[in-house]
Amino acid sequence: MFTSKKLFVVLTIVILMLTACGSQGNSNEVKITLTEFGIESSQTSFEVGVPYHFVVTNNGAVEHEMMVMPPLTEDQMGMGMSMNQMDEMALAMVEASDLQPGKTASFDYTFTESAPSGTIEFACHTPGHYESGMKLPITVK
Repeated sequence: MFTSKKLFVVLTIVILMLTACGSQGNSNEVKITLTEFGIESSQTSFEVGVPYHFVVTNNGAVEHEMMVMPPLTEDQMGMGMSMNQMDEMALAMVEASDLQPGKTASFDYTFTESAPSGTIEFACHTPGHYESGMKLPITVK
């Protein structure tokens, strides 16, 4: 009988430990904050093949969007690319309609190939925002 109690106590402790480990949240959660006119991220270096959960909060007073994409060149900014063309270039995004002032949206993304610094960034392409510096370079290894 004493052995059964020991076994029960040990199993209870193991179950509680496993439950606690599983409820600590997503260790690959990336928090991104958008303001006028900047982007802050809890992480700017990522690994290929690792799933990430991005939580994007608009702390600004105007709507923003969040895109993961290659930076635009001076020529691309001057040629007046349509939002549809930019959407096609994006690896992942949260549209402006989902990021009104004070709102939070999230998405999951796994990078499939490496990207050295300067070849991919977080950016807001709401008209005039990118040109005002609303971008943040990231790396993928």
